[in-house]
Amino acid sequence: MKPYTDATLKEKQRNFNNRLSRAHMVIAHGQLKGRWHVLRKCESSAAQTKLVTLACVVLHNICIAHVDAISKKCDLSIDPVTNEKRDRETVRALLGMRSCRKLKDTSD
Repeated sequence: MKPYTDATLKEKQRNFNNRLSRAHMVIAHGQLKGRWHVLRKCESSAAQTKLVTLACVVLHNICIAHVDAISKKCDLSIDPVTNEKRDRETVRALLGMRSCRKLKDTSD
C-alpha cells in the first residue's frame, strides 16, 4: 500500500496515511527485534540504547542490501570450531551483555 500524496488531503486520506505509517513502524520494529535480539530488552542508558538501536538499523539495512548473506563467522550462536549451537549464556558473554532481572509479563 502507498500513502496518499496530494498536497491537500481529505480527513479520511490523512487518517489512512497515519494508520499506514504506524503499521509500517510496527512491522519494521518487529523485524529489527526479530533479527537483533539485543533490542528486546533495554539494559542500558537512554543514550547507549539509542546508539545500539542505530547500529542495528544500519546492520539491518546492510543485510537487506546483501539479501541476508551474512558470513557464518558473524553468527555467534554457532561455535565455529565444533559447529554446534551455543547456549544463551555463552552468546551473552561473547556480546558483553550484562545479566538483568526478568521483567514481569504484563500481557495478561
